[in-house]
Amino acid sequence: MNPAAFFADYDAFGERRTGSEGDLAAAAWLRDQAEAMGAEARLLDAPFTRLTPGRAALEGTGFSFEGLPLFDGGLTGEDGIAGVLGPLGSDAPIGVAEMDPAAASLPGNAFARARAESRHAGIVIALRTKPDGLAPLNAHDVETPFGPPVLQVAGRDGARLLELAEAGIAARLVLTGRRGPSVSQSVRAELPGSAPPLVLLTPRTSWWTSTAERGGGILAWLTALKALAAAPRGRGVVGLATCGHELGHIGAHQAFAAEPHLAAGAPLVIHLGANLGAAEDERLTVRSNVPGLADRMAALLKAAGHPRAPLEVVTGGKANGEAHEIEERGGHYLSLIGKNPWFHAPEDRWPVSVDCGRAGSIARAVAAMAIEAAG
Repeated sequence: MNPAAFFADYDAFGERRTGSEGDLAAAAWLRDQAEAMGAEARLLDAPFTRLTPGRAALEGTGFSFEGLPLFDGGLTGEDGIAGVLGPLGSDAPIGVAEMDPAAASLPGNAFARARAESRHAGIVIALRTKPDGLAPLNAHDVETPFGPPVLQVAGRDGARLLELAEAGIAARLVLTGRRGPSVSQSVRAELPGSAPPLVLLTPRTSWWTSTAERGGGILAWLTALKALAAAPRGRGVVGLATCGHELGHIGAHQAFAAEPHLAAGAPLVIHLGANLGAAEDERLTVRSNVPGLADRMAALLKAAGHPRAPLEVVTGGKANGEAHEIEERGGHYLSLIGKNPWFHAPEDRWPVSVDCGRAGSIARAVAAMAIEAAG
């Protein structure tokens, strides 16, 4: 596949937040792409509870900040919550802090624990990225929201918010929205062969367009499917491009609940995580719970043209992203996750945020590993 053409097509769908119009259109497109690679592909419905945000703002004398609610947090009534601002962890009714959007990447993260134990009636967080746009935190508990209402605002608002909090300025926090049933879709692609199959796993939804965040993994997923369809192999292949990544991996949860052997019984699950080929940051973590496999993947990446120096090669430890789902179910995984200066930000768009050369190298290396694993 031509990486530049792929990323341009991927970016054209715009926002693909779980359950949105762009999400469903992108799912159908990806199913068709998988079939064009030679696989038999279908859509898997994934029902979930969707939050449609209403008014989300912090207002006071001479200032107003708008943003998004935390999707697994509380809401206010139309009148909101009134009180003085203060640093997160203080006794102020409304706590304020700056955070990295990756801070909620795993269930039970530190911020989730802080919310559960919070004395604040409400919280405001500014999410810091390179462009300082609004880069929301993932919401692992979307089906069981908890804690005080949390307003997420752009990182560029952080300095002013912290000044207001230090001064103990009075404000009103309003977070409204509507929760109701909705549906997203994962893509399941299959190549015939003996069981148990090799599994290719990548998330496909995100908060915004997220071209570098999600596109590189999908490029590698399609490239591997095409190579596997053309190669002699003894083993079958199942490719899962799952929805609901930003909402607690709901697509992966439901897919593995329906077919538990895919996670627990596969000889290997290759997890193609976030930021594979993002521009301006070459770091890439290659992790596996199979001894020697991360090193083999590193060798294939180098052979495909990816620079060796920024690779972090790890055996064992804490798996992140959807690889965490495989680890929890006792499966064997190989995971690739990169870095992205535009992580979770709306400014993650083609062509600025993508390094096509590295994305192509990663895709070729993943295809080579998949052929070895399915041989």
